Amino acid sequence: MLVAVLIRAQVQDANSTEEVIVINGHTLPPEPDEALNNSTLAGIDSNNNGVRDDVERKIYLNNDKEIARQIQMQSAKKQQKRLEADDLIENAKEYQTLSYPDSGCKGYLYMELNIDVYGSATEDYTFNTSDRVKKYMEYNLALSGGVYGTPNSYEVESSCDFNVTKALEAIE
Repeated sequence: MLVAVLIRAQVQDANSTEEVIVINGHTLPPEPDEALNNSTLAGIDSNNNGVRDDVERKIYLNNDKEIARQIQMQSAKKQQKRLEADDLIENAKEYQTLSYPDSGCKGYLYMELNIDVYGSATEDYTFNTSDRVKKYMEYNLALSGGVYGTPNSYEVESSCDFNVTKALEAIE
């Protein structure tokens, strides 16, 4: 059985002191400089995991269940890809299909394991500047009038991009 562990350590080098936070074995990236992070749509992803550092930190620090952290990280990766896409508006319907595994994973967790993660949204974290909101709204408008569902074939454990069993075993 896994044990939830929050480790806070001070790491010091010649120029600065930085707090390192480890939650359940996951080392959080440092808090990015806000002005630099918000100067682009993509922001800063120092550990190159597909999620902006500020979003990743909020997900881990604001959720006490590992399963919620993992599904939110999966959602955040999808949202980050949309923010970074130069052709998002022209190809909105194709980018909408990025939601299939995310929604399928949530459906699987709810239907098969009775775990409600539908309220686990990361939009507030991800779309936190006027430019990011504007891009999302333009994308949403490009989808306007359409009906978009997730095929039932996605409501399986393999739609989750994380180990469900391991996430559920974590003691919070």
